[in-house]
Amino acid sequence: MKITLSRLAAICPTVLIALAVFPRVVLAQDYPSHAIHIIVPYGAAGSTDFVSRLYAKDLAEQLGQSVIIDNRPGASTNIGSEVAASAPPDGYTLLITDGAYRWNSVFGPVPPFNPSTALLPIAMIAKMPFVIAASPKKKFSTLKELIADARAAPGKYTISSASVRIFVELLNSKAKMELLHIPYKGGAQAISDAISGQVDMVYAALPALWPFIQSGQLKPLGVTSLKRSAAIPDVPTVAETGVDYDISIQYVVYAPAGTPAAIRDRLAAATEKIVAQKEFAQRLLAVGSETGPSTAAQLTDANRRELVMWQQVAKQLPDLVETK
Repeated sequence: MKITLSRLAAICPTVLIALAVFPRVVLAQDYPSHAIHIIVPYGAAGSTDFVSRLYAKDLAEQLGQSVIIDNRPGASTNIGSEVAASAPPDGYTLLITDGAYRWNSVFGPVPPFNPSTALLPIAMIAKMPFVIAASPKKKFSTLKELIADARAAPGKYTISSASVRIFVELLNSKAKMELLHIPYKGGAQAISDAISGQVDMVYAALPALWPFIQSGQLKPLGVTSLKRSAAIPDVPTVAETGVDYDISIQYVVYAPAGTPAAIRDRLAAATEKIVAQKEFAQRLLAVGSETGPSTAAQLTDANRRELVMWQQVAKQLPDLVETK
């Protein structure tokens, strides 16, 4: 007697459930069977690279396979992000990024893929704020003093940064001041010129500024996250001055759309174990960063809200949008 699928379902519906679940179980058990490549859309020696390599080492131990970092800088992270987005969705090519491709989709350069659907968040590894810092020789010693002086003298004070103009101009808009933004191709020179006094201050990620803050070459005026940083808890946030401003970097692991849920779950579980390790958290904190556990659903929702926020900023500050 020929048994059809519908007849089998009628006889034993649990068999169909088992058949549906079985491929996922096999995928989870077999993965990974060879090396995993993590695309980093920035050059070596930067904050993203440091966090990625620290994570890759522990991920290799968790999964029992080599994890290789592949730096693919260029086009404001679009090159590396596209490599990951167009990779086979098998869990062997991942991306670690701060999500620059999302604000690129609003301000440019626009990435050649859909920022909302092409990449799936797996888990957050770390988070860190930006810091506004100045030479100790500068007269203002607090962010509140700086904002008051900048409001009184629009365009007088200069602030350097590497590729984060939209963050600086958003700060100007929110604080109702006019710092003159000086763009740099790299963070090292932007920081060096702030130390020497060639520019009045610098806007950069905390890990990049951390050694210069520790050595006393720069004084931190404020952090850009909503909450104070555990690395420099005495430094107030921009929000504490009464300015509605909350910007931070979140380093998240992404997989190409279509990656099976079983593989994403395996990666998420491994990442959860990594960020829960005391030694991992201590190594991040030593360079001014913190662990940032978060579920894929929470990250998806946060990414959606962030994209809407940047779209609203673009309407308020249209000059920040690149023209073709």
